[in-house]
Amino acid sequence: MFYVNPRWKGHHTKVIQLGPRYGFILFIVSEVMFLFALFRASSHSSLAPTVEIGGIWPPKGIAVLDPREIPVLNTLIPLSSGAAVTWAHHAILAGKEK
Repeated sequence: MFYVNPRWKGHHTKVIQLGPRYGFILFIVSEVMFLFALFRASSHSSLAPTVEIGGIWPPKGIAVLDPREIPVLNTLIPLSSGAAVTWAHHAILAGKEK
């Protein structure tokens, strides 16, 4: 067990604060690169389909979803949830807990 000075209570030096900051920045950059690679691979597969999948996109036997059905629902659910949380947060800040 180690001793923590009660006067500091989680405050760190500037050097110690750099580690988590750089780590978080690297995490965000790696996520952006991963999503870029995912979108790039998807667009490459759709724009230049290979002979192995029949030279067409989407490949034979793959049913395409109508974008106005399930994708719209999967978008509206998180958006409505975020709107409800934001509305509740503003109400709490205004002192209207009920």
